[in-house]
Amino acid sequence: MSLQLAVRLDAELYRPGDPVTGTIEVREGGSSRTLEALLEYVEETEDYSSVATSIASGPLHTGELTTGMSFAFALALPADALPNFGGRHGKLYWQVDAKADKRGRDAHERCQIRVDSAQRP
Repeated sequence: MSLQLAVRLDAELYRPGDPVTGTIEVREGGSSRTLEALLEYVEETEDYSSVATSIASGPLHTGELTTGMSFAFALALPADALPNFGGRHGKLYWQVDAKADKRGRDAHERCQIRVDSAQRP
């Protein structure tokens, strides 16, 4: 069986400067070297995708992942974070990437987050 992760966010909407918090759940366990959460700003078009900014949590766990494990994470959304944007030719958005570094292809579970441009008072 292959390693499967799920990302649960603590909020539906974030603003620049907010902490992005949540939990990574292990749905199907397996071998892993490390587990971490990444907050990424993605540029995407029909034939291109690139991570423009990446903020890493550092290791949340090292070693084997067992079904049912869960790990809390907190990542700081930059104070100058741009909002999500979608247009005819592409989109820009923030996502949380739960990444298990393992032999061969790494396991990922990505969850897009909503970022609003309004500053907090």
